[in-house]
Amino acid sequence: MLTGTRQLGGAPKDASGYGHIPSRGYMHITHAIDEICVGSEKAPSTTPPDNYTEPRLRKLFTERCHNTLLIDMDGGKRLDEVYARIDKNIKGHIARTRRLLKQPSSSQEGLGIVECAELVAKLYEEVGCDKVEVIETNGNPIVYGMCKGTSDKTLLGYFMYDTMPFNEPGWDHPPMEAKIVEKKLPSGKVKAIVNRGADNTKGPLAAFLNSIEACNKSVGRPPVNLILVAEGEEELGSTNLPAYVRNDKKRLSKADACYFPFFGQDSDGASNLYLGVKGVVYFELKSSGKKWGRGPQEFGIHSSHKAWVDSPVWRLVDALGTMSAENGSKILIDGFHDKISPPLEEDGELIKELAKRFDSRAFKSGMKVKKFMLPEDDKEALIKKFLYSTTLNLDGIWGGYMDRGSKTVLPHEVTCKIDIRLVPDQEKKDMIPLVRKHLAAHGYNDIELTEVDTGYDCCRASVMEPVVQSIIRSFKAFDQDPDIWPNSGGAVPFYVFNKFLKLPFTMSGIGHSDLAHSPNEYMVIEGNKKVAGLAEAEKFMVHFMDGFAQS
Repeated sequence: MLTGTRQLGGAPKDASGYGHIPSRGYMHITHAIDEICVGSEKAPSTTPPDNYTEPRLRKLFTERCHNTLLIDMDGGKRLDEVYARIDKNIKGHIARTRRLLKQPSSSQEGLGIVECAELVAKLYEEVGCDKVEVIETNGNPIVYGMCKGTSDKTLLGYFMYDTMPFNEPGWDHPPMEAKIVEKKLPSGKVKAIVNRGADNTKGPLAAFLNSIEACNKSVGRPPVNLILVAEGEEELGSTNLPAYVRNDKKRLSKADACYFPFFGQDSDGASNLYLGVKGVVYFELKSSGKKWGRGPQEFGIHSSHKAWVDSPVWRLVDALGTMSAENGSKILIDGFHDKISPPLEEDGELIKELAKRFDSRAFKSGMKVKKFMLPEDDKEALIKKFLYSTTLNLDGIWGGYMDRGSKTVLPHEVTCKIDIRLVPDQEKKDMIPLVRKHLAAHGYNDIELTEVDTGYDCCRASVMEPVVQSIIRSFKAFDQDPDIWPNSGGAVPFYVFNKFLKLPFTMSGIGHSDLAHSPNEYMVIEGNKKVAGLAEAEKFMVHFMDGFAQS
């Protein structure tokens, strides 16, 4: 079984053990098999067609179609019962979702964290978990749950119950009242809940718990055994999650794969599946006259003194100038790129397919950006730039006079925040030492470096993993043809499950939400012909669990 780590000794093997099948051939073959198994008007058969002469292809056909038959013949009635339960109880599911959303849980401010952990534990019990624990850490609690299923497969659900603060200006509706409003999306009119955490990611957490309850109250058990892990420090860098996973490794290692539920449709109804995540490191740099021994030492002074007194602000600007060039796009830190590995072989076909559908205008419009760094006519190059570029980003810089009007001052100190996005096989443990070494080598030992959070390593799963194939089949079952991205630009702490427990993982679903970390964050609860509502999103999760049980 692939673990999502890179195959350093050669090309990756497929997850079924047939040896290496080129990704383009594999994708085409499995698509053709699925068309024969589920896309024919005739009754499906597990007998391979005559032209499937190669033994491994005949075996692949038989196994995939057999799994399809198990789902369609044995699971069809079962799924219908669960779906009916979701439809019947959807008002209660919306109420549970709003209940979770309205509980504050801002980890940046330490607001409502303990109360939210206790609420998540109550919801675990409410939906039918067999075992629930609130586990103390050196920081915020982790909420563990276990729910027995009807198969020998076990899925580990990872969630975050903490959110970003919600006190920024720009909200059209109260940020913590979970109001249901009408919205007009490119796909049409919908009803949505507006609240902090609706998108990132208490909304998907509630949806998954709703799907568990629907299984328990209709057919008795979910299709798979479930281990649930909800942390309250994701927005702080998941500081205590690695230690928890190591300490609870015996129980968590019973899982066969990890799943992170979220709503994977865009506002126009297009769906997305991400096979991996980038890593992230976050730190501050501070230049002060006191530490430097030059410039103002205790407070800012009149700017006329710049004629004969040095500036700590320019000191930091000069230091930053040694770290990168070309608007930050060319990173000059020695060793920064040394461990970067080439893309996986299977990525070639995925990127070609992405390029056929990629609409740069939609991305620019959503971000309010006028142009990208690269010409937009070469879509493959643009996508590769996003997927495989490590970055050194200046998040903010402040010092001296920042208010309206003018005040002529020579500041005594200045601070900036920087994040690094990691790509395979960069490791977070290497990055801060590399930055420190670079500053020292250029004579900037006085620049103070403070690691803000512990960060994440990047990780990746193969498109051939059974858990990934299961979610792709669920997309197809709900008439979705997802864009399959080798990586997400964002960071999620999957590495603790992927590297410590050797678990493959997947993340996505149908349904739509947006504006994470921004005012008016929302999730759709009543969709339209293109975007799924909450009920359909929950049914997707049930179908995915059922499919993984048969994989």
